[in-house]
Amino acid sequence: MKKLIFISYDFGMKGDYDGLYKWLDENNAEERGYGIGIIKEYSYDNQSIKTDNDFWEFVRNELKERVKLGSNDRIYMIWNSLESNKTKAAFLFGRSKQSPWTGYAQNNLLQNLDLDV
Repeated sequence: MKKLIFISYDFGMKGDYDGLYKWLDENNAEERGYGIGIIKEYSYDNQSIKTDNDFWEFVRNELKERVKLGSNDRIYMIWNSLESNKTKAAFLFGRSKQSPWTGYAQNNLLQNLDLDV
């Protein structure tokens, strides 16, 4: 079976880019911006993978075998659900951080107010 997936990665300066890039290249991934790749036909065994969790674990285990991951490395995957007609997304490794844009809207709001104090 084949499935379209997006892979987003954030490794910092010391990440195993060689391992990840080799895996992406072997899967015919295309670049979609800094740190984002798309695999249009990611192959997996339809016999053993029935749920989204099975699929998530399959991709995670494949990457774990191929890429040396540090404690701060992050890989995020977006895919169409095997169980529903919804888009799924989850970290394969790592977790969310505070967004670098946090607070910009409030700062901009205060700058645009014309107050006489």
